[in-house]
Amino acid sequence: MKILLVSWSVLPQSGGTSVIVENLAKNFSKDEMIVLGAKTMFQKNDIKRSSKHAQFRYFFSEMYLFGRGYRYFIWFRKWRFQPLVRHIKNLIVEEKIDHVIGVYPNPFYCLAACQAAKELSIPFSSYFHNTYTENVAITDSKAEEIQAEIFDYSTNIFVMSKGMQRFYEKKYRLNKFIPLVHTFDEYPDKKQLTGIPYTDKKTYKLVAIGNFNESNLDATKRLLRAIKDNPKYSLSVYTHVPKVLLQQRGLDTSFFEHMGSVAPEEIHAALQNYDICVLTHGFTGGYGDVEYQTIFPTRTIPFLLSGKPIFAHSPQGSFLNDFIEENKCAVLVDEADETAIIKGLDNLCANAGLQQSLVDAAEKTSEQFYGVNVADFLKNKLR
Repeated sequence: MKILLVSWSVLPQSGGTSVIVENLAKNFSKDEMIVLGAKTMFQKNDIKRSSKHAQFRYFFSEMYLFGRGYRYFIWFRKWRFQPLVRHIKNLIVEEKIDHVIGVYPNPFYCLAACQAAKELSIPFSSYFHNTYTENVAITDSKAEEIQAEIFDYSTNIFVMSKGMQRFYEKKYRLNKFIPLVHTFDEYPDKKQLTGIPYTDKKTYKLVAIGNFNESNLDATKRLLRAIKDNPKYSLSVYTHVPKVLLQQRGLDTSFFEHMGSVAPEEIHAALQNYDICVLTHGFTGGYGDVEYQTIFPTRTIPFLLSGKPIFAHSPQGSFLNDFIEENKCAVLVDEADETAIIKGLDNLCANAGLQQSLVDAAEKTSEQFYGVNVADFLKNKLR
Protein backbone atom coordinates (compact mmCIF):
# COMPACT_ATOMS: atom_id res chain seq x y z
CA MET A 1 0.00 0.00 0.00
CA LYS A 2 1.21 3.50 -0.85
CA ILE A 3 -0.22 6.50 1.02
CA LEU A 4 -0.38 10.16 0.02
CA LEU A 5 -0.63 12.32 3.13
CA VAL A 6 -1.74 15.88 2.35
CA SER A 7 -1.08 18.46 5.06
CA TRP A 8 -0.99 22.23 4.74
CA SER A 9 1.47 22.43 7.65
CA VAL A 10 4.78 20.61 7.24
CA LEU A 11 8.33 21.52 8.18
CA PRO A 12 9.94 24.02 7.78
CA GLN A 13 6.63 25.64 8.78
CA SER A 14 6.49 25.88 12.57
CA GLY A 15 3.68 24.48 14.69
CA GLY A 16 2.41 21.30 16.24
CA THR A 17 0.94 19.82 13.06
CA SER A 18 4.27 20.11 11.23
CA VAL A 19 6.00 18.16 13.99
CA ILE A 20 3.23 15.53 14.13
CA VAL A 21 3.39 14.95 10.36
CA GLU A 22 7.19 14.86 10.33
CA ASN A 23 7.40 12.30 13.14
CA LEU A 24 4.72 10.10 11.63
CA ALA A 25 6.32 10.15 8.17
CA LYS A 26 9.67 8.97 9.56
CA ASN A 27 8.06 5.61 10.25
CA PHE A 28 7.17 4.99 6.61
CA SER A 29 9.49 4.14 3.74
CA LYS A 30 9.61 6.10 0.49
CA ASP A 31 7.62 3.27 -1.10
CA GLU A 32 4.91 3.51 1.55
CA MET A 33 4.22 7.24 1.86
CA ILE A 34 4.53 10.59 0.12
CA VAL A 35 3.75 13.80 2.02
CA LEU A 36 2.46 16.88 0.22
CA GLY A 37 2.60 20.20 2.06
CA ALA A 38 2.31 23.94 1.48
CA LYS A 39 5.19 26.25 0.74
CA THR A 40 5.61 30.01 0.58
CA MET A 41 7.02 32.08 -2.25
CA PHE A 42 10.57 32.27 -0.87
CA GLN A 43 10.64 29.10 1.21
CA LYS A 44 13.89 27.17 1.37
CA ASN A 45 13.28 23.44 1.63
CA ASP A 46 16.48 22.76 3.55
CA ILE A 47 15.13 20.10 5.89
CA LYS A 48 17.53 17.16 5.97
CA ARG A 49 15.56 13.94 5.62
CA SER A 50 16.60 10.35 4.99
CA SER A 51 16.10 9.20 1.41
CA LYS A 52 14.80 5.91 2.83
CA HIS A 53 11.82 7.50 4.59
CA ALA A 54 8.63 9.06 3.25
CA GLN A 55 9.34 11.66 0.58
CA PHE A 56 8.09 15.25 0.91
CA ARG A 57 6.69 17.34 -1.92
CA TYR A 58 5.57 20.97 -1.79
CA PHE A 59 2.86 23.04 -3.45
CA PHE A 60 3.04 26.84 -3.65
CA SER A 61 -0.09 28.24 -2.00
CA GLU A 62 1.13 30.66 0.67
CA MET A 63 1.94 34.34 0.76
CA TYR A 64 3.01 36.15 3.93
CA LEU A 65 4.51 39.43 5.02
CA PHE A 66 7.62 38.78 7.13
CA GLY A 67 6.20 35.38 8.11
CA ARG A 68 2.88 36.84 9.31
CA GLY A 69 -0.52 37.75 7.94
CA TYR A 70 -2.12 34.37 7.20
CA ARG A 71 -5.64 35.81 7.16
CA TYR A 72 -4.78 38.58 4.68
CA PHE A 73 -3.90 36.13 1.91
CA ILE A 74 -6.75 33.64 2.20
CA TRP A 75 -7.92 34.95 -1.18
CA PHE A 76 -4.68 33.73 -2.74
CA ARG A 77 -5.02 30.31 -1.16
CA LYS A 78 -8.59 29.99 -2.47
CA TRP A 79 -7.36 30.97 -5.94
CA ARG A 80 -4.85 28.12 -5.73
CA PHE A 81 -7.43 25.54 -4.62
CA GLN A 82 -8.30 24.00 -8.00
CA PRO A 83 -4.64 23.83 -9.08
CA LEU A 84 -3.98 22.04 -5.79
CA VAL A 85 -6.71 19.49 -6.53
CA ARG A 86 -5.20 18.87 -9.98
CA HIS A 87 -1.73 18.56 -8.48
CA ILE A 88 -2.94 15.95 -5.97
CA LYS A 89 -4.68 13.99 -8.73
CA ASN A 90 -1.48 13.97 -10.78
CA LEU A 91 0.48 12.69 -7.77
CA ILE A 92 -2.08 9.94 -7.19
CA VAL A 93 -1.69 8.73 -10.77
CA GLU A 94 2.07 9.18 -11.11
CA GLU A 95 2.91 7.58 -7.75
CA LYS A 96 0.24 4.85 -7.95
CA ILE A 97 -1.33 5.95 -4.66
CA ASP A 98 -3.69 3.49 -2.94
CA HIS A 99 -4.99 5.69 -0.13
CA VAL A 100 -5.12 9.45 0.47
CA ILE A 101 -5.12 11.09 3.92
CA GLY A 102 -6.12 14.73 4.32
CA VAL A 103 -4.98 16.54 7.47
CA TYR A 104 -6.90 19.26 9.29
CA PRO A 105 -6.26 21.96 10.68
CA ASN A 106 -6.55 23.55 7.28
CA PRO A 107 -9.78 23.07 5.42
CA PHE A 108 -8.33 23.92 1.99
CA TYR A 109 -5.73 21.16 1.92
CA CYS A 110 -7.95 18.58 3.60
CA LEU A 111 -10.84 19.31 1.24
CA ALA A 112 -8.57 19.34 -1.82
CA ALA A 113 -7.26 15.90 -0.86
CA CYS A 114 -10.82 14.66 -0.37
CA GLN A 115 -12.05 15.96 -3.72
CA ALA A 116 -9.02 14.65 -5.62
CA ALA A 117 -9.46 11.18 -4.12
CA LYS A 118 -13.19 11.22 -4.80
CA GLU A 119 -12.75 12.23 -8.46
CA LEU A 120 -10.34 9.33 -8.98
CA SER A 121 -12.33 6.88 -6.79
CA ILE A 122 -9.38 6.41 -4.45
CA PRO A 123 -10.00 5.54 -0.78
CA PHE A 124 -9.70 8.58 1.49
CA SER A 125 -9.32 9.14 5.23
CA SER A 126 -9.22 12.43 7.13
CA TYR A 127 -7.08 13.26 10.15
CA PHE A 128 -8.47 15.96 12.46
CA HIS A 129 -5.95 17.46 14.87
CA ASN A 130 -8.62 19.84 16.20
CA THR A 131 -12.36 20.21 15.94
CA TYR A 132 -13.52 22.30 12.98
CA THR A 133 -17.13 23.51 12.94
CA GLU A 134 -17.31 23.38 16.74
CA ASN A 135 -14.48 25.89 17.08
CA VAL A 136 -15.92 29.35 17.71
CA ALA A 137 -12.82 30.89 16.07
CA ILE A 138 -13.91 29.47 12.68
CA THR A 139 -15.93 32.06 10.78
CA ASP A 140 -16.07 30.49 7.29
CA SER A 141 -19.73 30.31 6.23
CA LYS A 142 -18.95 27.13 4.28
CA ALA A 143 -17.34 25.32 7.21
CA GLU A 144 -20.28 22.96 7.86
CA GLU A 145 -20.55 22.17 4.15
CA ILE A 146 -16.81 21.45 3.92
CA GLN A 147 -16.79 19.25 7.02
CA ALA A 148 -19.86 17.32 5.84
CA GLU A 149 -18.19 16.52 2.51
CA ILE A 150 -14.99 15.37 4.21
CA PHE A 151 -16.84 13.29 6.83
CA ASP A 152 -19.05 11.70 4.19
CA TYR A 153 -16.23 10.47 1.93
CA SER A 154 -13.82 9.47 4.70
CA THR A 155 -13.37 5.75 5.18
CA ASN A 156 -11.76 6.56 8.54
CA ILE A 157 -11.85 9.84 10.45
CA PHE A 158 -8.68 9.84 12.53
CA VAL A 159 -8.70 12.18 15.52
CA MET A 160 -6.01 13.40 17.88
CA SER A 161 -7.32 11.97 21.14
CA LYS A 162 -9.85 9.71 22.81
CA GLY A 163 -11.53 12.89 23.99
CA MET A 164 -12.18 13.98 20.41
CA GLN A 165 -13.39 10.49 19.56
CA ARG A 166 -15.92 10.46 22.39
CA PHE A 167 -17.20 13.92 21.51
CA TYR A 168 -17.55 13.19 17.78
CA GLU A 169 -19.21 9.81 18.29
CA LYS A 170 -21.77 11.34 20.61
CA LYS A 171 -22.53 14.26 18.29
CA TYR A 172 -22.41 12.66 14.84
CA ARG A 173 -23.41 9.06 15.62
CA LEU A 174 -20.72 7.65 13.33
CA ASN A 175 -18.51 4.67 14.09
CA LYS A 176 -15.49 5.70 12.00
CA PHE A 177 -13.75 8.05 14.45
CA ILE A 178 -10.38 6.54 15.41
CA PRO A 179 -7.71 8.05 17.72
CA LEU A 180 -4.35 8.41 15.97
CA VAL A 181 -2.02 9.91 18.54
CA HIS A 182 1.04 12.14 18.20
CA THR A 183 4.29 10.25 17.64
CA PHE A 184 8.00 10.36 18.25
CA ASP A 185 10.34 8.33 16.10
CA GLU A 186 13.30 7.66 18.40
CA TYR A 187 13.90 7.32 22.12
CA PRO A 188 16.51 9.79 23.39
CA ASP A 189 19.80 8.52 24.75
CA LYS A 190 19.39 7.98 28.49
CA LYS A 191 23.03 8.96 28.98
CA GLN A 192 21.98 12.54 28.20
CA LEU A 193 19.55 12.68 31.11
CA THR A 194 20.60 15.07 33.87
CA GLY A 195 18.19 13.66 36.44
CA ILE A 196 15.48 15.00 38.71
CA PRO A 197 16.02 18.16 40.79
CA TYR A 198 15.41 16.57 44.24
CA THR A 199 14.54 18.75 47.20
CA ASP A 200 17.54 20.82 48.30
CA LYS A 201 17.57 23.58 45.71
CA LYS A 202 17.05 27.25 46.45
CA THR A 203 15.78 27.97 42.94
CA TYR A 204 13.94 25.64 40.59
CA LYS A 205 14.21 26.27 36.88
CA LEU A 206 10.90 25.75 35.08
CA VAL A 207 10.62 25.39 31.30
CA ALA A 208 7.70 25.69 28.89
CA ILE A 209 7.41 25.15 25.12
CA GLY A 210 4.77 26.24 22.63
CA ASN A 211 3.02 28.95 20.63
CA PHE A 212 1.17 30.41 23.63
CA ASN A 213 -2.02 31.26 21.81
CA GLU A 214 -5.70 30.92 22.74
CA SER A 215 -5.15 27.23 23.47
CA ASN A 216 -3.33 28.05 26.71
CA LEU A 217 -3.02 31.82 27.15
CA ASP A 218 -5.19 32.17 30.26
CA ALA A 219 -3.46 29.29 32.05
CA THR A 220 -0.02 30.62 31.15
CA LYS A 221 -0.88 34.11 32.40
CA ARG A 222 -2.09 32.62 35.68
CA LEU A 223 1.10 30.62 36.10
CA LEU A 224 3.22 33.72 35.46
CA ARG A 225 1.28 35.73 38.02
CA ALA A 226 1.73 32.93 40.54
CA ILE A 227 5.52 32.73 40.27
CA LYS A 228 6.48 36.29 39.31
CA ASP A 229 7.31 37.43 42.87
CA ASN A 230 8.46 34.04 44.14
CA PRO A 231 12.29 33.79 44.18
CA LYS A 232 12.04 30.01 44.36
CA TYR A 233 10.94 29.69 40.72
CA SER A 234 12.20 30.98 37.38
CA LEU A 235 10.67 30.23 33.98
CA SER A 236 12.26 29.91 30.54
CA VAL A 237 10.07 29.75 27.44
CA TYR A 238 11.00 28.19 24.08
CA THR A 239 8.80 29.58 21.31
CA HIS A 240 9.07 30.85 17.75
CA VAL A 241 6.61 33.64 18.65
CA PRO A 242 8.46 36.98 19.03
CA LYS A 243 8.40 38.82 22.34
CA VAL A 244 6.39 41.70 20.93
CA LEU A 245 3.64 39.37 19.73
CA LEU A 246 3.53 37.58 23.08
CA GLN A 247 3.13 40.97 24.74
CA GLN A 248 0.26 41.78 22.38
CA ARG A 249 -1.36 38.53 23.50
CA GLY A 250 -1.17 39.73 27.10
CA LEU A 251 1.89 37.88 28.38
CA ASP A 252 4.28 39.94 30.49
CA THR A 253 7.63 38.92 29.01
CA SER A 254 9.50 40.41 31.97
CA PHE A 255 8.28 37.45 34.05
CA PHE A 256 10.22 34.84 32.04
CA GLU A 257 13.27 34.32 29.85
CA HIS A 258 12.41 34.20 26.15
CA MET A 259 14.66 31.52 24.63
CA GLY A 260 13.46 31.76 21.03
CA SER A 261 12.62 28.76 18.89
CA VAL A 262 14.11 25.31 19.29
CA ALA A 263 14.32 22.66 16.57
CA PRO A 264 12.43 19.43 17.31
CA GLU A 265 15.65 17.43 17.33
CA GLU A 266 17.15 19.82 19.90
CA ILE A 267 14.28 19.90 22.38
CA HIS A 268 15.45 16.96 24.49
CA ALA A 269 18.93 18.40 25.03
CA ALA A 270 17.45 21.81 25.91
CA LEU A 271 15.14 20.32 28.54
CA GLN A 272 18.10 18.81 30.38
CA ASN A 273 19.05 22.31 31.54
CA TYR A 274 15.91 22.62 33.67
CA ASP A 275 14.28 21.06 36.70
CA ILE A 276 10.57 20.91 35.90
CA CYS A 277 8.60 20.89 32.64
CA VAL A 278 5.49 23.08 32.75
CA LEU A 279 2.42 22.19 30.69
CA THR A 280 -0.32 24.84 30.56
CA HIS A 281 -3.70 24.09 28.99
CA GLY A 282 -6.44 26.66 28.44
CA PHE A 283 -9.42 26.92 30.78
CA THR A 284 -11.18 29.62 28.74
CA GLY A 285 -10.38 31.87 25.81
CA GLY A 286 -11.03 32.44 22.13
CA TYR A 287 -11.74 28.78 21.39
CA GLY A 288 -14.98 26.96 22.12
CA ASP A 289 -15.53 24.77 25.16
CA VAL A 290 -15.16 21.65 23.01
CA GLU A 291 -11.65 22.70 21.94
CA TYR A 292 -10.52 23.07 25.53
CA GLN A 293 -12.03 19.69 26.39
CA THR A 294 -10.47 17.74 23.52
CA ILE A 295 -7.15 19.25 22.37
CA PHE A 296 -3.97 17.43 23.34
CA PRO A 297 -0.79 19.57 23.43
CA THR A 298 1.96 18.38 21.10
CA ARG A 299 4.61 19.40 23.62
CA THR A 300 3.40 16.69 26.01
CA ILE A 301 5.51 14.05 24.27
CA PRO A 302 8.97 15.65 24.61
CA PHE A 303 8.08 16.32 28.25
CA LEU A 304 7.26 12.63 28.79
CA LEU A 305 10.67 11.72 27.34
CA SER A 306 12.62 14.43 29.15
CA GLY A 307 13.43 12.57 32.38
CA LYS A 308 12.09 15.62 34.24
CA PRO A 309 8.96 15.81 36.41
CA ILE A 310 5.99 17.47 34.72
CA PHE A 311 3.75 20.10 36.30
CA ALA A 312 0.42 20.61 34.52
CA HIS A 313 -2.12 23.39 34.92
CA SER A 314 -5.22 22.21 33.07
CA PRO A 315 -9.02 22.42 33.53
CA GLN A 316 -11.35 19.80 34.92
CA GLY A 317 -13.26 17.84 32.29
CA SER A 318 -10.49 18.00 29.67
CA PHE A 319 -9.06 14.95 27.97
CA LEU A 320 -5.58 16.07 29.02
CA ASN A 321 -6.65 15.79 32.68
CA ASP A 322 -8.08 12.33 32.06
CA PHE A 323 -4.83 11.32 30.40
CA ILE A 324 -2.68 12.63 33.26
CA GLU A 325 -4.84 11.06 35.96
CA GLU A 326 -4.97 7.71 34.15
CA ASN A 327 -1.20 7.55 33.61
CA LYS A 328 -0.11 9.39 36.80
CA CYS A 329 2.62 11.14 34.81
CA ALA A 330 2.36 14.73 36.11
CA VAL A 331 1.36 16.85 39.07
CA LEU A 332 -1.98 18.34 38.08
CA VAL A 333 -3.51 21.60 39.30
CA ASP A 334 -6.99 21.95 37.82
CA GLU A 335 -8.11 25.02 39.78
CA ALA A 336 -7.95 28.49 38.22
CA ASP A 337 -6.16 29.71 41.32
CA GLU A 338 -2.65 31.12 41.71
CA THR A 339 -2.29 29.91 45.29
CA ALA A 340 -3.09 26.36 44.17
CA ILE A 341 -0.39 26.60 41.52
CA ILE A 342 2.28 27.55 44.06
CA LYS A 343 1.09 24.86 46.45
CA GLY A 344 1.34 22.26 43.69
CA LEU A 345 4.84 23.37 42.72
CA ASP A 346 5.99 23.45 46.35
CA ASN A 347 4.67 19.95 46.99
CA LEU A 348 6.44 18.64 43.89
CA CYS A 349 9.77 20.24 44.77
CA ALA A 350 9.62 18.95 48.34
CA ASN A 351 9.07 15.31 47.42
CA ALA A 352 11.91 13.46 45.67
CA GLY A 353 9.92 10.23 45.68
CA LEU A 354 7.08 11.93 43.83
CA GLN A 355 9.50 13.40 41.32
CA GLN A 356 10.97 9.98 40.51
CA SER A 357 7.58 8.27 40.31
CA LEU A 358 6.37 10.90 37.81
CA VAL A 359 9.45 10.42 35.64
CA ASP A 360 9.09 6.63 35.70
CA ALA A 361 5.37 6.86 34.84
CA ALA A 362 6.09 9.33 32.05
CA GLU A 363 8.64 7.00 30.47
CA LYS A 364 6.14 4.14 30.52
CA THR A 365 3.37 6.37 29.16
CA SER A 366 5.54 7.47 26.24
CA GLU A 367 5.43 3.94 24.78
CA GLN A 368 1.92 4.52 23.42
CA PHE A 369 3.29 7.36 21.24
CA TYR A 370 6.26 5.46 19.82
CA GLY A 371 6.19 6.02 16.07
CA VAL A 372 6.68 2.39 15.00
CA ASN A 373 3.64 1.33 17.02
CA VAL A 374 1.49 4.20 15.75
CA ALA A 375 2.52 3.60 12.12
CA ASP A 376 1.68 -0.11 12.37
CA PHE A 377 -1.70 0.81 13.84
CA LEU A 378 -2.37 3.20 10.95
CA LYS A 379 -1.32 0.67 8.29
CA ASN A 380 -3.61 -1.96 9.76
CA LYS A 381 -6.57 0.44 9.83
CA LEU A 382 -6.06 1.44 6.19
CA ARG A 383 -5.78 -2.19 5.13
